[in-house]
Amino acid sequence: MIASTPTHLDAAAEAYRADVVAAIGEHVDVLDSFVLGSGLVGGYRPGESDLDLVVVVDARLRGEARRRTIERIATLERPGRRLELVVYVRGQQPPDFELNLEVDDDGVREAPDELEHWFVIDAGMAQERIPAWSEYFERVPEDRLREAVSASLAWSEAWPDLEFARLNAARARHYLERGEWLSKRDPTE
Repeated sequence: MIASTPTHLDAAAEAYRADVVAAIGEHVDVLDSFVLGSGLVGGYRPGESDLDLVVVVDARLRGEARRRTIERIATLERPGRRLELVVYVRGQQPPDFELNLEVDDDGVREAPDELEHWFVIDAGMAQERIPAWSEYFERVPEDRLREAVSASLAWSEAWPDLEFARLNAARARHYLERGEWLSKRDPTE
């Protein structure tokens, strides 16, 4: 089953999403996929934005299957700036991922040591906007979510010269003050 939650992606990004899911599906059964980030909450810019994608699978990606999956994804033509892909095996909970992959003009990188708060924030946004999310993931409690948002704000304040950090700080402050998610590119920020 592949989630039918509406996204803010254009046709090229949706086709790329399908190709990424198919590449993973060559080696393990894909149970679902979810678009997060600007593709979910708004602000997605065709050709410019990252594509944030979560894929839920039925088994671990190990050895040759893992290598070939990553190689296949690397050959796909991205419709935007970067792919941020997180793969979870059914039963895993954010931030306990199977694969965390970034693909951009500099190549393909596994990012096993990414800060946990990003995964918790993604789960918090997803659980509010994607009905099928709860079929695979436990709800993130509000206190844990607020801790993760606060950690992302502290991270952003440590990197004031990065555009992403400034945008994330505005989004984090808005969430902490009002309890609602905005796109990092929302004009009200």
